[in-house]
Amino acid sequence: MSMGATIFWAVVIAALIIYPTFWTIKKGYSRKWDEE
Repeated sequence: MSMGATIFWAVVIAALIIYPTFWTIKKGYSRKWDEE
């Protein structure tokens, strides 16, 4: 496996981990605003 492929997969995996977390936080904030 080349260096470029390793970096590519690291970015893909990081995105799959970070994106749902970011989405959950964003939904949590919007819910908090709705309650107030």
